[in-house]
Amino acid sequence: MKIAVLGGTGRSGTLVVNEALERGHDVTAIVRNPDKLKEKHYRLKIVKANIFDPDSLEPHFQGQDAVLSCLGCGSSLFNLRNITFHTDCAKSIVVALRKANVKRYIFMSSWYTKYDSTDPFIINWVVKPLFLRKLLNNMGEMEDFMEEECPDIDYTSVRPPELTNKETTGAAVLFHEGRYVPSEKPYGCCRRDAARFMIDTAESGNFKRKCIAITSG
Repeated sequence: MKIAVLGGTGRSGTLVVNEALERGHDVTAIVRNPDKLKEKHYRLKIVKANIFDPDSLEPHFQGQDAVLSCLGCGSSLFNLRNITFHTDCAKSIVVALRKANVKRYIFMSSWYTKYDSTDPFIINWVVKPLFLRKLLNNMGEMEDFMEEECPDIDYTSVRPPELTNKETTGAAVLFHEGRYVPSEKPYGCCRRDAARFMIDTAESGNFKRKCIAITSG
C-alpha cells in the first residue's frame, strides 16, 4: 500500500511510520519539520507541509491508498485555553483528500470524547473538568464533522485511552465500537499497539465510518 502519515515526528506517529515500513508499505511522512524525523528508508519519503492548508497537503495525498493521522495537541490544567485544533485540521485534511480523490482516512482520537452519565466518576468529575474537557470535546466535534459532513470519506476514528511508552506484549489489540473498551485489563494503551491497530485497519479496510475504542491486549 501507499500510505501518507500526518504527525509522523510525534511519539505515536513515528511508530506508525515504522510499523508501515516494517510491513512493506510505501510511506510518505508529511511533517512540519523534516529534520525531526530521523528514520531513513528507501520506501520512506519525508515532505514538509502545512496541515492547515489543503493546497499544501493535496500534492502529497495524490496516489495514496490511505492517509493516517496522529496529529494532536496538548491540554492544560483547568482548561484555560479553547481548543479547535482537531476540527481545524480535519476540515483542511478533508478538502485535500477530496482534491486528491483519496477516500480512506484513519485518525487518532481518544476514549470518552462523548459525555455519558454512566462513565466513571473520575472521568466525568476529575479528568474532564480539570484537564481534558476542551480537548475531548474538540475530538468529539471532529468525529461529528466526519460523520455529518463527510459522507464521501471512509474514515475510522481510532480511540485509545492514555498512551504509554511501554513495549507491546504482541497480544491482539482489544477493540470496541464505542466510547471505551469494556475490559479488566489495566487502563492504558501502548503506542506500538495503537500503531499496529492503525496499520491493521488500513490493510484490512475494516471499520469504515466507525469510531473504534482500543486498548492493549
